[in-house]
Amino acid sequence: MSMSRRTPRLAGGAAALAAAVLLAGCTAAGPSPAKGTAPELTESLPAPSTEVERLDWALYAEPSSLDPIYPNDFPPMEVLSNVCESLMRIAPDFTIEPALAESFEQPDPLTLVYTLRDGVTFHSGAPLTADDVVYSLNRSRSDELGSFHTAVYANVADIVATAPNQVTITLTAPDQTLSQALATGAGRIVNRASTEAQGTDFGTPGSDIDCTGPYTLASWRAGEAITLERFDDYWDDSLPSLVAEVDFSFVRDPAARVNALLSGEVDGTWGVPASGFARLQGGGQGTLAFGRTSGSYVAMVTSLDGALADPRIRQALAMSIDREGIIAAAVAGAADPLDAPASPGTWGFAREEFEQAYQEIADASGGLEEAKALVAEAGVPSETLTIAVTNSQAEMPIIGAEVQRAAQAIGLEAELTSLPADGYNALYSDPAARDGIDLIFSLWQTDFPDPTQIYQYLESDNFFNLSGWSDAEFDQAIDASRASSDDAERAASLIAAQSIEIDDPTWLPIYTPYNAVFLGKGLTGAPTAAVQLNYPWAAMIGGE
Repeated sequence: MSMSRRTPRLAGGAAALAAAVLLAGCTAAGPSPAKGTAPELTESLPAPSTEVERLDWALYAEPSSLDPIYPNDFPPMEVLSNVCESLMRIAPDFTIEPALAESFEQPDPLTLVYTLRDGVTFHSGAPLTADDVVYSLNRSRSDELGSFHTAVYANVADIVATAPNQVTITLTAPDQTLSQALATGAGRIVNRASTEAQGTDFGTPGSDIDCTGPYTLASWRAGEAITLERFDDYWDDSLPSLVAEVDFSFVRDPAARVNALLSGEVDGTWGVPASGFARLQGGGQGTLAFGRTSGSYVAMVTSLDGALADPRIRQALAMSIDREGIIAAAVAGAADPLDAPASPGTWGFAREEFEQAYQEIADASGGLEEAKALVAEAGVPSETLTIAVTNSQAEMPIIGAEVQRAAQAIGLEAELTSLPADGYNALYSDPAARDGIDLIFSLWQTDFPDPTQIYQYLESDNFFNLSGWSDAEFDQAIDASRASSDDAERAASLIAAQSIEIDDPTWLPIYTPYNAVFLGKGLTGAPTAAVQLNYPWAAMIGGE
């Protein structure tokens, strides 16, 4: 898959009660702001200076596999980013830098040439070869193996070793996103001999994941823990690699994770539950830091036949949502309001052009009176707007209640329907499950900083274009952005597509979340930006 969509996780049945309490004092302006100071973004933490014998890290779930072609959720990817590497990698500032490939060239629109870094060895001591790279990339594009990354390679004709240290990829059509995707899990490289020898056991507890990263997989005790050990022959001397051992425990309950951090039972975690921010900030047990992400929390229109059939009604609803109130009430301030489906964190190139276009959207956005005028112009729909939420994701009932309030404020009839987690997950994949539903919610995180990663999901034939919205000019603009090798041209195409979507919206932007990380007392160095799925973050941590 080219992106990770965070579907609802179990968060307990108290979410509905929390929503009721937080929204009890609502006025026409939306949710009342929560008490306390909003979290502040931290660009980076101080570099470490001392060694740490062991780092105990909490994951919210046990990985189902550590085979790089399968994971598409945070826990396995947070582990693998320290063990296996790709040809390129996404740095903490969201730029793409060389990794196992020391250089990359594109002599023509249909050819990508990667020159491999000299002196790189796998954890077993075997040298990295072009054959290993070809084998690994072909595994990632394999339908037969059921790889989660096949869509990334849709335009690939073949992958061959053209020299002992060179790999050439030939395309069937120009695709500027492929080189970026190879900086993610879709491009992770494994030792061919070791992987083939293990067959279907590869990636399971007790198997050997022979890669090149700064940490080796020492053990995976099913149901208990995963242990990584520092790889002393790692090629990249620029990373401190001061932690000798990383132990991952599986702590599913959000409250239990917060308690474990406060007690010192675990030293850190990503994705800190918002419900624990205040306790962790005041507990004196470590540092709670917030960094940037490329994520977008959006309301997804699922039907264009009912209350949201007219684009003016959708525009009006987007105008009337109190994003600041949602951020205060639902995520304890750890987000920024979002004015377009693709967040500023996706601007990995042509940043000035994207920023100017984004500011123009923000400047043109209206308020409640403008929204009411649009509804009056379009005519109040006779149908009731049905908004689906699930109590299994703590913030969603709060967000749903505010969107319902916003709809009612502009004269629409609106109702909330609550579904269990499994039923809500079905909304993303089963058209029958969406029957009678007009609007659902989802948080999308891109794998690399490129707005195409968001806007591709609104193309006419895309699986996640749930409403069936179609615009030929939009599709052409996305295709043009993939095909061009010129950043300015790509940005112009994407900005044109963005403008079409804003005028005829089916994804209503709500907020872009912060990346929350906690480090126990005496620890520092973790990247704050959301690169933990693709960057060897454990190698940046150490003692103060």
